[in-house]
Amino acid sequence: MIRGAGLASILLALLVTNAPALACRGWIYERTILLDAIPPVAKESEVVARVEILEVHIRELPGLRPFHVARARVLQSVRGTSDGQTVDIYAEPSSCGGGLNQNDVGRKGFIAGRFQPIADQTFFSGSWAYGQIGQD
Repeated sequence: MIRGAGLASILLALLVTNAPALACRGWIYERTILLDAIPPVAKESEVVARVEILEVHIRELPGLRPFHVARARVLQSVRGTSDGQTVDIYAEPSSCGGGLNQNDVGRKGFIAGRFQPIADQTFFSGSWAYGQIGQD
């Protein structure tokens, strides 16, 4: 039986390989990875940290469609990381945003989510809709 993290990993891998092209339904559904502050809905996430984006590049892994990865340095760990640690962020945009690109290098903000394995590598995964974090 597939459970929790295993199922989430499979679903994330399927998104990487078969991301559908859908139109976003409105502003409150638009997504972001970098948060200005930690909203109440994200406080209990497995990983919560303030980071600075160091670089964004395309990662190619065997059997998967290439996807955006942002490398970030942890400036302030709240949970699940260490200060100064470097993390790889799954940063592929969806039809509602939620991706990172070269324009984001140097940006600072909070991340909240979890670490997910993709093809034997570990990536941070977490994006939030503006409606979830109380911004409209």
